[in-house]
Amino acid sequence: MGRRLLLVGLIVLGFAIYVQARPFHDRVPIKQDLSGFPLQLGDWRAAEYMLSDSVLEQLRVTNYLMRDYRGEGASVNVYIGYYETQREGAQIHSPRHCLPGSGWVPATTERRVVHVEGHRPINVVQAVYQKQDAKEVFVYWYQMKDATITNEYLLKAQMVLNSLKYRRNDAAFIRLSAPVKSTVPDAVASIEAFMADFVPLLADYLPE
Repeated sequence: MGRRLLLVGLIVLGFAIYVQARPFHDRVPIKQDLSGFPLQLGDWRAAEYMLSDSVLEQLRVTNYLMRDYRGEGASVNVYIGYYETQREGAQIHSPRHCLPGSGWVPATTERRVVHVEGHRPINVVQAVYQKQDAKEVFVYWYQMKDATITNEYLLKAQMVLNSLKYRRNDAAFIRLSAPVKSTVPDAVASIEAFMADFVPLLADYLPE
């Protein structure tokens, strides 16, 4: 059984490398530049930030959005990174590696489903990170075509599947975060309230 599993694993790995190496991935342009994403969403108003050239060189993202949205007594930081095609050196970076690299220490992590009225359920990772005295809730997911994914291995599998079925492996990484000012549930509630205004607009920008 062990040898069979190893053989299957090697076949899957070899096939994934083969698919990644073949230049048949169609580029899927973003529907609209994310810079045009509304600065005001309901009662939320945004301040925009630009990533440094060195960070962009590392991410090699096709299009991105980085903003702080502020509402009544709450703030939510938003990052969207879109890749029109994923290839070696230009793929989504896992926050499980990036956040600790920025000094954040994971406290709790769970996977859950968020429901936004009028939309498909969204699979998300909800994690609490701490940096010195600051604590923050992060909610994020990977979006490929019509799938929302919370696992890096499933993301790789979806890349292979979409490459074969649709000749595309475009993907977006969406991350929302809110500082814990009082309690973690309060920060989560702020993110969910923001998502009610934010999620319905994603379809206007991200390809399906």
